[in-house]
Amino acid sequence: MNSILLLLIIGVAVLFFVLDPAQHEIFPQCLFHSLTGGYCPGCGSQRALHSLLHFDFAGVVGYNFLFLPAALFILYHYLYPLLNKAFGWKLPNLFYKKQTPLIVLAIVILFWIARNLPWYPFNVLAPVG
Repeated sequence: MNSILLLLIIGVAVLFFVLDPAQHEIFPQCLFHSLTGGYCPGCGSQRALHSLLHFDFAGVVGYNFLFLPAALFILYHYLYPLLNKAFGWKLPNLFYKKQTPLIVLAIVILFWIARNLPWYPFNVLAPVG
């Protein structure tokens, strides 16, 4: 099962590396944006992933400001046991702390609201392009 998931992840990564979601219509459009004209917390994530795979960190932040911190948080989840074992550290598993889901939910909701405000500095949170 893990090897199937790994192959799926690699396949998606290759697809997003080769094809730019901003230029190809095979990628799904955001239903929330299509219906309301507003930006959901995930708007720009496909373009951000494409930028990340090309090491364009300014593009990542420009498309979805929350994408890079979320990716680093997920990466931490998989690396902390390896770091603890390799260096004898005692890093906590932040994913399973009692307050983590509420903190993540609060950040996502605040980001969702802020990126739809038309005033500076909030309007820079909207996806570029």
